[in-house]
Amino acid sequence: MNNVYLSILVMSLLAGFLAVILSITYNKLRVKEDPKIKKIEELLPGLNCGACGLANCKQFAEKLANKEIAIDKCKITARDKEVVEKIENIIEK
Repeated sequence: MNNVYLSILVMSLLAGFLAVILSITYNKLRVKEDPKIKKIEELLPGLNCGACGLANCKQFAEKLANKEIAIDKCKITARDKEVVEKIENIIEK
């Protein structure tokens, strides 16, 4: 019976140790995303139609945030002047 308790104790300590290692590693290797991308993506239509030449709206938002593509590449968004102005304001910040 002692072997069972010893095994449970050893496995619990090992699991706790590995959890700490994973937590530290996650915090050091985490990729931080630009908050502009999320804001821009929320304003885009989210259709993932590919008309802009990219696979989805998230990629388009990333390119917009980095000023690598023009807003008028998205034919749907380009029609709504209010949304275009909001996106331009986010990009300029």
